[in-house]
This record gives sequence, structure tokens and C-alpha cells, in this order.
Amino acid sequence: MKMFVLFCLVAAAVARPQELLDGQQQQQQSDAPQTLEEAGILRSENVINDDGSFSYAFETADQIIQEVTGQIKQIGEKQGVVMQGRYSFIAKDENGEDVPVEIRWTADENGYRAEGDSVPEGAGGQAAAAAADLGANGSFDDFSSGGSAVSDDFSQ
Repeated sequence: MKMFVLFCLVAAAVARPQELLDGQQQQQQSDAPQTLEEAGILRSENVINDDGSFSYAFETADQIIQEVTGQIKQIGEKQGVVMQGRYSFIAKDENGEDVPVEIRWTADENGYRAEGDSVPEGAGGQAAAAAADLGANGSFDDFSSGGSAVSDDFSQ
């Protein structure tokens, strides 16, 4: 008897009208942004040049901006990708007031270096010293030709 009741419940669930589900999906799709502007993207640029250099940038309605350029660079016997850029956003200070934050950065054979009013004093020097130490120990040889000197592998 219990099996029969379970079978009936499963059959009822499978046989329910599908229009309700399809209507909900259509409503959700119609609510989705149809353009970048509707999604809050005011500007979006992406350029890849024949020499391997590139740039990209975007700006959002909530005042987030990012601009990046990069190029291939010979680093010792290998090639790597070096990049520089900036990003900015609006943060809240301890009083809840809006404060603009801008960080300018470089990522190259000397490591990642960031500059800006919100970057602690001396932090860039520590990162550069650590990167120089890594380079002196030969870890930059770990990337393959055409790879990046700035690695996503943090296991080293």
C-alpha cells in the first residue's frame, strides 16, 4: 500500500502542468538585462593587437573603473606578459561617507606593485623585494615560453 501511495505521488509530480514552470522562466528571462547599459556597464573596451599587446577597460554605473594594458616582454631567455593598469571604486570611510579609491599597479618581472592613497606605506617595497628574491632564485624559469611572469599558481 505504501508503495502504491508513493507511486501516485511521483506520478502526480511528473504530470503537473509544465506551463507554470515555462511561464516563470519566461518572466525571469524578460527581467534579465538585455543590454550592457541595462546591466550597469557604461563602457567596455577590449583590444588585442597583432604583436600580442592588449588593453581592456570597463566602467560601471556604480563608479567602478578598471583600465589595463599588457604586452609580451623578453625576461631572460623566456617571454612573459607584463601588465600595468589602474582601478577605482567608491568606498565608505569610518563615518559612512563616500571616499574615492584609486589603485595604480604594475605586474612585471619585478612582481606586483601597487600605488595609491589606500595602499599601506612600504607595502610596494616589500612586494618588489620578494619578487626580486624569487627572480634571483630562478623561479621565473618555471613558466613556459609565451607564458606569464605573473603566475596564478600560488603553490610555490
